[in-house]
Amino acid sequence: MSEADKNSMNGQGENRGRRTVTIAVMALVLVVVTVVVIQTIQRAPSAGGSGGQGGPPTLPPAAVYVTDIIRENTRDEAMVTGTFRATSHADVAAREAGAVAEVLVDEGDSVKTGTILAKLDERRVSALLNEARAALESAENLVRQRDAERARASKDLEMKQALRGREAISASDLLDAEKMMTVAIAQHRSAEDGIKAAQSRLEFLKVQQADLTVVAPFDGVVVARNVEPGEWVAAGTVIASIVAMNPIEAWLRVPARHSSRANSDLAAFRVRRSSSGEIFKPTKATAIPDVDGRSQLFTLVATIENADGSLIPGESVTGIVPVADAKPYWRIPVNAVVQSPRGTIVQVVQAPEGGEGLPTGRAVPVRVAFERNGNAYVDATNEGFKDGDQIVVEGNERLRPGQSLMIRTAGEGAEPKAP
Repeated sequence: MSEADKNSMNGQGENRGRRTVTIAVMALVLVVVTVVVIQTIQRAPSAGGSGGQGGPPTLPPAAVYVTDIIRENTRDEAMVTGTFRATSHADVAAREAGAVAEVLVDEGDSVKTGTILAKLDERRVSALLNEARAALESAENLVRQRDAERARASKDLEMKQALRGREAISASDLLDAEKMMTVAIAQHRSAEDGIKAAQSRLEFLKVQQADLTVVAPFDGVVVARNVEPGEWVAAGTVIASIVAMNPIEAWLRVPARHSSRANSDLAAFRVRRSSSGEIFKPTKATAIPDVDGRSQLFTLVATIENADGSLIPGESVTGIVPVADAKPYWRIPVNAVVQSPRGTIVQVVQAPEGGEGLPTGRAVPVRVAFERNGNAYVDATNEGFKDGDQIVVEGNERLRPGQSLMIRTAGEGAEPKAP
């Protein structure tokens, strides 16, 4: 082996030695740094608190919104749907045939009982009325004639009876006089019956004449006008349609399970107009005892005053029907109720011991009786509440047992504040 080869091999060995030393030093430095970092982490305080070494970490305060719990005397109510209906809806028809002479109303007109809707041509009836009056007068004159004839026959019979007693006339003459008297009485009665017939005919024609004027049968509003002047209408032809507006009825469809309570407390029964949200109290409520076999619903009719006519038949309504007795409940916003592994709970604000520090949340189990208008109602006998308590309505989903609270108020910025 030459001297150059030996020198080359010596140089490579020295380089490998230096690399080995460098790697060992770097490994030693890495171990030292790792040990220092671990010791620093162990000595550092836990997030949100200064727990001792080996103890559990302290949770940071939770920012929450709270509200007061309220005791309220109320009851469960069923919300049912329905519509307004007119108490009366009439298609007013002509009672006699005739030509329409005049129509006095239009759609939308308010009418009172007896208001004239239309008039039919009465010339024909007027002519018949004049004829009937003449016939009545003739019948009366005939009665007066028969009165005179009966009186003459009566006198003649009296004279002949006297003469017969003195045998001044024959029996045949007396029989003729009696016959004439009987005929006179019969003719008088017939003439009186003629007066009655003429009077009846006259009354009938007067009714016909009155029926040629079509009038409103009740107070209401005209919703349809079906004829125009000049048309010929038969008896029974609808002249106009009228609906009664005051009072108005709300027809509601109620589940059969509420049938025993549906109209037991009229004072708590209310009807809400869907279009405006207005609330009305009915003056009367009647349950129709007929449950639909398929839907298991029955009809409840509520009568409502509508003096200004603002409520219109066909509008959608909601009935607020009491279905339980009134008693005390805790009124709690629905957002305050949390479904947790421990069941249904509400977080009640618990004051700190000694009055120092932050309040904490205390989970109270609840059983919601019913919900209404964004609130849950819990029987007031439920333990864990008292008047003046505050409950968490926002931020309660993430609360942990014993976690302190930073209470915010509505409209406050991001920075929470302690009470």
